Amino acid sequence: MAARMKMEVHDEHADPNGGVAAVTVCEDDAIWDKIMASPDVGSIRAIPWKEISDSMANYLSNEAVIIGNLENEVDKLKEEIKRKKAAEVSDILSDQKIQELISESVAAEGSFGSLENAKTSACGKPGKKPRVPFDSQDVAAEKIVVLARDVLSTGAFKSDKLKFTTVCKTLLEAGDDELENYCGEVCFGLAEAVQGVSNQYSNSKKEIAKLEKILVEKSGQLLDAKGRQGQCLHSKQNLEGFQTYLESLDADIVLRHEAVRKAERELDNALWALEDLEKKLADQRELEAAAANLLTGASEAVQAAREALAAVKKDEEQLLELIAVAKTRVSELREQLANMKNAVDATLEIKKYVSATALKMGYYVDVAVREPVRQIGLVEETNVWDYFTQDVAADQCSTAFKHHLSDFHEYCTGPAMTAFEKIKHFVDLTPLCMLDDESKIAGEGDKAVQTRIGLLTQDLTGVQTWLDPFKGTGMTTEKEIAKVEMGEPEGLRQVVGVYGMIKFYTGYMKEWKIGRGIFHDLLNKLTAETQELEGDLLYEVEKVLPPLDEALKETSKRRVEAQARLDDALAAEQAALEGKNELAKVVASLETQVVGAQNMLTDLEGALKKAIKMYKEARATLVSKHTEGKDGILALSELHTMHLGE
Repeated sequence: MAARMKMEVHDEHADPNGGVAAVTVCEDDAIWDKIMASPDVGSIRAIPWKEISDSMANYLSNEAVIIGNLENEVDKLKEEIKRKKAAEVSDILSDQKIQELISESVAAEGSFGSLENAKTSACGKPGKKPRVPFDSQDVAAEKIVVLARDVLSTGAFKSDKLKFTTVCKTLLEAGDDELENYCGEVCFGLAEAVQGVSNQYSNSKKEIAKLEKILVEKSGQLLDAKGRQGQCLHSKQNLEGFQTYLESLDADIVLRHEAVRKAERELDNALWALEDLEKKLADQRELEAAAANLLTGASEAVQAAREALAAVKKDEEQLLELIAVAKTRVSELREQLANMKNAVDATLEIKKYVSATALKMGYYVDVAVREPVRQIGLVEETNVWDYFTQDVAADQCSTAFKHHLSDFHEYCTGPAMTAFEKIKHFVDLTPLCMLDDESKIAGEGDKAVQTRIGLLTQDLTGVQTWLDPFKGTGMTTEKEIAKVEMGEPEGLRQVVGVYGMIKFYTGYMKEWKIGRGIFHDLLNKLTAETQELEGDLLYEVEKVLPPLDEALKETSKRRVEAQARLDDALAAEQAALEGKNELAKVVASLETQVVGAQNMLTDLEGALKKAIKMYKEARATLVSKHTEGKDGILALSELHTMHLGE
């Protein structure tokens, strides 16, 4: 497997040359590389967690400042817009005030002279009396601007052009024929002039629109900042969990290796003791052979000494065979311990790869799926209904629609239908105005809009749910932690929602799930078989101790007897024995060797017992289940004691 896993992601940091894009954590490209540099134990221990933690903490601190500033700006903009809108909906000029403004403006010097003159002259219609100045309308418009400014400059009132025009036409008796009476055009000009003043002093819509545009921009920046903050917090949570997981792995490796090293040392000591005993026996056999060769003569004492040496030789041969068996068993124990250690290390490495892969898969989805959703303003904290109304019929937009609908319905079913009836014998145009009841049309319009709002909010809320890495699994962070403590790889539950249907997940990843996957059962079986094999081997080692101990004692006893016989032979046959001085030296050396061998026998027995004890402790450590903390390392204990339950 490659030392560093890579995959293509879609983010703003993608390599323009088509290379593999960097996975960015809290906008720090180096964090992921530092964590996933290599999966070996040495690299795990070298991960600079403090540096990584500081980087994420600094980023979150900066984002918090940015978010705080943006929230203040957004709040101020909302208050300003609210204030200006409140001014915009100030009281509309009353009919009386409109009439006063019109009367004063048309009576101004240089204008129509009086309200009555304006009416009787049809506002300057040629042929109508009294004659008025040609620019009477312009003078009236200039005058009304001054008058309106005094009324509207406080923002307490505003003008409505349609209402102003209607009141004006009624006051000046303009009628409907604009060619016969110029007062209609005069009213329109006066209404335009007053509206200009009103817009200036009652917070024009353009100014509010500008503020609302700024508000949208700032709100977007705020959502982006919160999205970045949320993503970083999610990354921080995942990495902290991964850190705890890896540090638990590291601590577990240290504990297990320490136990294995102790056991290997004691097993090696036992082998050395057996080899030393072998060498010592070889030296003794040479001395015994030399003694046998020096025993000459046919006396009973010499014959007894020779027979005693022969018996010792036979016992030593049997003892050497037992020592060889013991050495083989101890070597097998040491080999089995090494195999167990390698097997445990392999499961730890696999578990780390699975967890790292799951974590990388999660980042893939976060960058390619969730981040674009956050960038359009839909973040975890967004309440979709803040942007929609649950009773659209009560909104101003609905009121405006119904107002225009009423005008249309009134005209179509009134004047238009009357006109169509007069030419019906030529062309029947009445279908153009065959309308349902006005209230029915309005109700259907409200219902259609409200239905669409409901569907949109439902869709947006559905999209928003994909920001949750546990989407569709019924899992929570707390539940995931519990699963990890039971033996699942870190991050496994966060990839189900997106990858749950691909073969890599259905055919492999899901088999790591507690209670549903087969891998835990499979490893349980492996552990059971391993333990059975180890039990048999350990039994064989323990079984060799009693006969070895017995043989050692018997050989020692025989040596003592042989020593006595040799002493007798030397005393009885001093004159007959050839080389008696050499024999005396051999006997003295043999006596020394016998004492040393007896001490070595005691040491060997202790070494073997200690080696077996340390082996059992090491095996127990290798297959023991953590009793507290995060048990997600998949120790052999988990393979043999874990109950698989969802």
